[in-house]
Amino acid sequence: MSLGTALPRALRTAAVLMTTATAVWSQPTAKSGPVPRDETRERTLMGQVKVADGFTASFFAAPPIAMYPVCLTAAADGVVFACVDPNLSLTAAKGKGRVVRLVDADRDGHADRYSVFAEMDSPRGLAFDGRTLYVMHPPFLTAYRDTTGDGVSDVADDIVSGLGFDLDFRGADHTTNGITMGIDGWLYIAVGDYGFQKAVGKDGTTIRHRGGSVVRVRPDGSGLELYAQGTRNIYDLAVDPLLHLFTRDNTNDGDGWDIRLHYLPAGANMGYPMYYTNFAGEHMPSLADYGGGSGTGGLFVHDAGFPQGFGNSLYTADWLLNQVFRHPLTPKGGSYDVQQEQFVSVPHPVDMAMDGQSNMFVASLAGGEYTYAGDSVGYIVRVSPTRAGLRAPVNIPALNAAALHALIVGPNATLALQAQREVLRRGATRRAADVFVPRLAASMLNQSLSAYARVAAMFTLRQLRGARSHATIRAAATAADPQVRALALRALVDDTRELADVSPAMFVKALADTSAPVQLAALAGLVRLGATGAAASIIPLTASRDAAVSHIAINALVSLNASSAALNALGSGAPGERAGALRALQLMHDTATVAALIDRVNAATGAPSRDLVVALARLYHREAEWKGEWWGTRPSFIGPYFAPTAWDASPTIAPVLRRALLTANVAELGALADDFARNRVLPQGANALLLATITDATQRADAVNALVGNTQITAAMVPVITRLNAIGAAQHAGVAQLIAGEGSVTGETLPLARSAAADASVPDDVRAALITRIAAVSGRPGTDAAAALLTPLTPAPSAAGSTAGPLEAAWRRFVGDR
Repeated sequence: MSLGTALPRALRTAAVLMTTATAVWSQPTAKSGPVPRDETRERTLMGQVKVADGFTASFFAAPPIAMYPVCLTAAADGVVFACVDPNLSLTAAKGKGRVVRLVDADRDGHADRYSVFAEMDSPRGLAFDGRTLYVMHPPFLTAYRDTTGDGVSDVADDIVSGLGFDLDFRGADHTTNGITMGIDGWLYIAVGDYGFQKAVGKDGTTIRHRGGSVVRVRPDGSGLELYAQGTRNIYDLAVDPLLHLFTRDNTNDGDGWDIRLHYLPAGANMGYPMYYTNFAGEHMPSLADYGGGSGTGGLFVHDAGFPQGFGNSLYTADWLLNQVFRHPLTPKGGSYDVQQEQFVSVPHPVDMAMDGQSNMFVASLAGGEYTYAGDSVGYIVRVSPTRAGLRAPVNIPALNAAALHALIVGPNATLALQAQREVLRRGATRRAADVFVPRLAASMLNQSLSAYARVAAMFTLRQLRGARSHATIRAAATAADPQVRALALRALVDDTRELADVSPAMFVKALADTSAPVQLAALAGLVRLGATGAAASIIPLTASRDAAVSHIAINALVSLNASSAALNALGSGAPGERAGALRALQLMHDTATVAALIDRVNAATGAPSRDLVVALARLYHREAEWKGEWWGTRPSFIGPYFAPTAWDASPTIAPVLRRALLTANVAELGALADDFARNRVLPQGANALLLATITDATQRADAVNALVGNTQITAAMVPVITRLNAIGAAQHAGVAQLIAGEGSVTGETLPLARSAAADASVPDDVRAALITRIAAVSGRPGTDAAAALLTPLTPAPSAAGSTAGPLEAAWRRFVGDR
């Protein structure tokens, strides 16, 4: 879970040390009954809540029934389901989690009755379709149903397993979290940065991913797939009526990744942790960076019962900032401009949900931190527009076909979704389906209706009729409204089992559409069609000035393994297309691609293009096989790989890289060495040493042969750099910078590091870096070496208001750490 990601490490450490051995875990005394109330306490707690003008808040439910409410969802009729997880982030006690069903029978804003709907470990996400409650309790996504009407589930069906890690691994923070059902019928799942080793859908589909991502699956457990990646540790997702995904991500505790608001088109990589620092141009840009915080809930409200400006808007929650924010969005090409405004102030908000009567429910973990802390943590408030009366609850199962259709194309997303699910249940037979098909088709093609209404009708028809809906959807793909055109393309390829009558030609044509969202849909569609033959048509979009379009186009080429088209663009494309093609090629780890790039380097009549050589440098390594270990709260962000490892093509790439360094002139060598170090085929500090040896062919060859292909200094490299270090001042300074560029000093490099740190001819910033690394060596060797270096450097106090120099700062760090 994301609750602690932005808070001080010391606090988290203290929380980890808290014992639960003597805790008294409260469970409801019965599986159902009236909700007890303490109105005096409610009034006190409501003093913590402030809502935007035009809204009122009421105290909906509290402990012991609704304690530790870590996630919520609501039914069309106002029934609320709440996850109860006393473990919070770090406790790992089993058998304590549950989902409670809360009913406000008199609609006064206070829950009257409850039932324990289902019990499980660490519930983290909920979605309700009117009959089935989907619960994400890692590593399972389970469909629960109450077939007897008593408010308690009697059917449980695991539709995905292995999606995250269970409590044997760690507490539930950073694991798999919120789920949201879109009008397309997919369940979208927010995956924290544990990732998942082997997630298995009900149809046997398996996927694997390290780190944060968005995954989606159908309600029957089929079609499990990775939708977007490169998030840090997201807790929830918001899906709007036009199937755009948004999420509020979490900070990296000071490593340059703060609270980011993401828009997530299909195929996006948001850049965490490998790209965001050193390869910022290679990931999907975030909408905003909000600094410190701890992102939790996400909800898109589409409800005409909310006041103007509030009823078609994105909302996110931040646990640390004690706020639910509203985010007005303005379309901007393939992405959005965004604002942030306070909507609800409440302690530690974690999730929000809407019912069918324009009520928002907000779950607060007031009084909670990271572990079980007694039975009084948290509550749920209801936030409603200020008005004379409430809309009557809608009994969706009792509605006729016309009424259901009216809800599907109506201005309330909760009612539209649950009416759609009822239609799909009734439409299981051809005769029943025929009642709905004409209405849905007519609405989809009705240009006087809003885009959201037409899209809702379209995806209801798509799910109802399968491939038999394609002819009608093709007609919508020519609509004047670009939003409808884009979603029609998406609907045609929605089910990869039903693509026999879907031609790539329509999608290729759409690549030239004037609308960036249509272009994005066309790119995603060609990937789902596996249309490698259409890759040449994608190349121009890699050079798009729209960052979202160029990013997704490059990723589409990689997904299609379209190396031939990308290689052809190197010789015939415009400069921007060449750059985009190379971006794609450097992500294609196959020996044929490498061989083709080497052939182009070797065929160059003069010096080969630096961009070709740098692309080969990127391809020298690939990501090492992941064994399932977590990379922690502050993983390496150097990039472009988290765990680089050599592969089959590395031995054929290495000579090309060596030759490039050996033949580069003074003007070229520094920039090339920087590119190589950035791509981890040279240690980070290698530049100065290479430049120091440039005038002597033997020294240069020794340095190049020792350094190329290594991400850091190795034991085998030490004799070479020791010999170079002894040659002269320039080489000595180069070796000092090489070692200073390392993350740590080893036993083999400690003598060289001590020598350089004591040498006044070495720049002060390099000496300071070496001293800091020496001091970090474990045990007496590091402490003794650092003390010996710093003793003669004891500085006089800096003048008031002045900044300490690097050596003084290193001295103060060493003394302070002791």
